[in-house]
Amino acid sequence: MRFLRDEHGQSFTETALLLPILVFLILAGGDLARAYAMQLAVQNGARAGAEAAAIDFTPTETEAEARARDEMSRTPGMDGYNTSTVHVTVTFKKSDGTTDCVQPVTEPNQCYATVRVQFTFHTITPWPLIPNTANFDRATKMRMLAAPQ
Repeated sequence: MRFLRDEHGQSFTETALLLPILVFLILAGGDLARAYAMQLAVQNGARAGAEAAAIDFTPTETEAEARARDEMSRTPGMDGYNTSTVHVTVTFKKSDGTTDCVQPVTEPNQCYATVRVQFTFHTITPWPLIPNTANFDRATKMRMLAAPQ
């Protein structure tokens, strides 16, 4: 018993030494989880916008952009309609990639819809020596369906 009395306060010291490390790990894990979720939202938004443009016989850039933003807004904590952090670009090009498509799409006139989503991610915790922002950039290209003849 005499041995245990000499180490009074040791557990408090160990806790005080480990607590900052545990808090750091929890905050870092939270930021990494948020970054992963936002990256998936950007990827899903690009896919949904390209899919909406590809299956519509007379697509517009506005419809594809709205579909991409709507898909991203389904992720908690992400505002897909915030134009200061989320940028959506929609293009309709022929298979050669240089000329614009002619609507409606016909079989010899193969067109591709490309939706590019760019998002600036900000961490919750400002980390020293580590950038507090990350840019996510995803593009999806899908072949557009031809209108029925």
